[in-house]
Amino acid sequence: MSAITVANVDWSIVAAVKAALAAAQIDALPVFQAVTVTASRQQAQECQFVGPALRVVVRYVTTAERTSPQDVRGCYVALELIVSAQVAAAADESQRVQEILRLANAAKNAVESTPPPQASAWGDSAYYHDAVRWGDVDLDVQAESPWIVCHLPVTVGFALETGVKH
Repeated sequence: MSAITVANVDWSIVAAVKAALAAAQIDALPVFQAVTVTASRQQAQECQFVGPALRVVVRYVTTAERTSPQDVRGCYVALELIVSAQVAAAADESQRVQEILRLANAAKNAVESTPPPQASAWGDSAYYHDAVRWGDVDLDVQAESPWIVCHLPVTVGFALETGVKH
């Protein structure tokens, strides 16, 4: 049997995203009171409405890779940031929407300002992936609930020099 090593790059990226969100501050105050990691949709739903009023759940979705020129493996880790906050319902939802968008943008700024060390753009003539690529924001602002939620997909690109560097 061959001796191998495991870099566990995808977990390192998840941990770095969590750390960036946990360290995020505005005017010397933490943006999020809690940051949780899970891979389960069910646990993500349970975590987002329990505990502190300002929280983010980092849900691991998948790791994927493509062969690029010179046998470099172009990879990405797909995550979903689930940002939630409690804001009192009102006839005009603008304050709630403003707050959840502020928190979603704070999450983006936190990750972009402290990207995972392994994050890198990669591509070839047929495909290109950014070091950090954001998906479309999906808001859940229900009038009967004090919670507002933002689902924010993000993929973090990275490259492996060979197929045994995972």
